[in-house]
Amino acid sequence: MRTMLKTLIAATNLPVRRYAVRFCSSDAQAKPKTDEKQEPEKESEPAKIEVVKKNIVIEKFGSVMTLNIDRQKTRNSLDIVTLNEMTEAINAFDNDPEAKVLVFNGEGGSFCSGFNMDDIGTHGYNNLKDAAIRLERRPLCDKITIAAVSGYAVAEGFELALSCDLRVIEETAVLGCLGRRFGVPQSIYGARKLTSLIGLSPALDLLITGRLISGVDAHRLGLACKLTSTGTALGESIKLAKSLVKFPTNAMVMDKMAAINSQLNPNSEESMRDEAIMQSLLGNAIEDMKEGVKKFQAGIGKHGKFYKLKELPLKDWELEDTEDEVTIKLNESDTEKEKAK
Repeated sequence: MRTMLKTLIAATNLPVRRYAVRFCSSDAQAKPKTDEKQEPEKESEPAKIEVVKKNIVIEKFGSVMTLNIDRQKTRNSLDIVTLNEMTEAINAFDNDPEAKVLVFNGEGGSFCSGFNMDDIGTHGYNNLKDAAIRLERRPLCDKITIAAVSGYAVAEGFELALSCDLRVIEETAVLGCLGRRFGVPQSIYGARKLTSLIGLSPALDLLITGRLISGVDAHRLGLACKLTSTGTALGESIKLAKSLVKFPTNAMVMDKMAAINSQLNPNSEESMRDEAIMQSLLGNAIEDMKEGVKKFQAGIGKHGKFYKLKELPLKDWELEDTEDEVTIKLNESDTEKEKAK
C-alpha cells in the first residue's frame, strides 16, 4: 500500500517534500450503527495517521509514533535527504504534546545499514555528518525512544540503535561496526554510547575488530531489552511503547535523564541542560504523584499490578485479598511415613 501511495504521488508530480496523509480507522469505527440500544462496543484503537515522505514513513498510533526508514534497495542506508527528513520528523515528535514514545524501524527486513557510501563519495563525509548532527544528541529525545532492530543494523545504523533508550532485537539481526572496513569512524558518538551500555572491554572488541554479532549475542551483552523472533521486532516494540504511555511521563523522563547523564554527559553543558529540564519536570511530577496516591488509596496498582492503571477505582470484590484452601490427600503409605517422623 505504501508503494502504491508513493507511485500515486509521483504520477501527480507533487513535490517530494509535500506530505501525503492517510487516515485509517479501525473496522469497528467503519461500521455504521444500526441500533442505538445495542450493546456498547469495546474501546477501539486510536486512528492511525500515516505520513509519507521521500525516504521515511511516519505513523502515529495514538501516543505512539513510528519512524520507518524506507530505502530498501540499499538496506535503508542514510543519505543526506533521508537524514534531513529524519531530523524534521524527530523534531516534530519532540514538539508534539500528544506523542509520548518514538519507535525507529527499517522497512523491508533491515533496520539501517549506515551512511550511504555513494553519498560519502559524492558529497563528502563531513556533509553527511553535518546532516546527521541531530542524531548526536544525548539523549536522542527527551521522551522515550525504542529501536525495533531487524536484519542489518550496522555502522551508523548500529549507532542509531544505540542512541535509543530501549532496543527490541530479533534473534537473526546482525549488528556491528562495519564502517571499520572502509575507515569510517563511529560518526554519532557510537563508541561512547556502546561503552556506556556494555562496558569498556567488550566495546573495544566490537569497535576495533568491526566484527558482527547476532541478535542473540547482542542480548547476551545487554544491548536488548527484549529478544524476539524474526519478523516481530516492530510489533513487539509498538506493544512495549503502548505499555509505557500509560505511565505518568514526567517522572519517567527524569529517571531516564538521570541515568543517561551519569554515563554519557557527566559535567558537560548537555548535562546542565538536562538537569534544567529535569527540574522543570519536577513540579508536574509532584502533581502526578498526588494522582498516584489517590490511585493507590483507591486500590489501583496495588500488589505490584501494572494493568488497569488509568481506569476507575476497582470494585470492592476486586480489592479483597482472596485465599484458596488446598486440601492434599495423602496415601496410606505417605501417612505412615509422616507418623514415623
